[in-house]
Amino acid sequence: MIQAQGLCKSYDGTAVLADLDLEVRQGEIFAFVGPNGAGKSTFLKCVLGVVRADAGSIRVGEVDALRLSLQARRQIGYAPGETSLYQGLRADQFLRFAIAFHQHADLDRGLELLDAFGLPRRQRVKGFSHGMKRKLLLAQAFATRAPILMLDEPMEGLDPDARRLIESMLTEAAAQGRTVFFSSHDLASVERVADRVAFLRGGRILEIGTVEQILERASRVLLMHFREEVGEDSLPTDDNFEWSGQGHRWRLAYSGPLESVLSRLQHLPLAGIRDGSGRLEEVFEALYGPEDVGVGNPTPPQEEVA
Repeated sequence: MIQAQGLCKSYDGTAVLADLDLEVRQGEIFAFVGPNGAGKSTFLKCVLGVVRADAGSIRVGEVDALRLSLQARRQIGYAPGETSLYQGLRADQFLRFAIAFHQHADLDRGLELLDAFGLPRRQRVKGFSHGMKRKLLLAQAFATRAPILMLDEPMEGLDPDARRLIESMLTEAAAQGRTVFFSSHDLASVERVADRVAFLRGGRILEIGTVEQILERASRVLLMHFREEVGEDSLPTDDNFEWSGQGHRWRLAYSGPLESVLSRLQHLPLAGIRDGSGRLEEVFEALYGPEDVGVGNPTPPQEEVA
């Protein structure tokens, strides 16, 4: 349903998307994760035509999205990450305005979602909190009845009950044959609902696969913190060892018995060691490191989203 090839986008000479290839299939739930500035939102906006790509191609269904942007956009229910909305509109007025572009939109469904989210239909948007605005954007995206849902940080600012409701709605949409593409920092939600996930950094995909595949590949990982900086030449080498990191923090992917691995590490100035397997949070930390969270390419200029 979404296919990008060689997609590139730069701001002021800094690459935000770098020759990115990606394919999202019909009926799957696909998640983009990565630190701030990784290029997640920019990719979504390029697909929608809100941001113009510098190079590459994008297809939405059978439509060339770069050449026929409006036609491609009619297939997408979009909830942007920004919550700068028309402040003078009531919630029900904004809903009607937002879904009018879509031929098969379901206003009644949208109004039901306002009620389910606890949003007063006749209250003006200017009186809404950040989380309420997020829910309003999600309600209109689902109410479009578009075959593709593109949601930028849909869980951000939501309470646990609202997150669980959104997760069930995503699963239901995919079961109905709709394609769901969302970016998120909420890795627990990603792990619960996504069929496939891609880890993005600097506009490039570091890792992609089903949640099960990624967790399996990360099933034998140790994360180490040393009391002093350690160079790679000081680390034990082995055909079954794969080191990554620098200074005080290193990651070891290994094969073979854990006991034999630990015996090889006894001479190192370890301050702490823990199992890095089993959860997407650990995969994220292993790929980026805690020092990279929130660090990446500069945030691109804000685009006006209708």
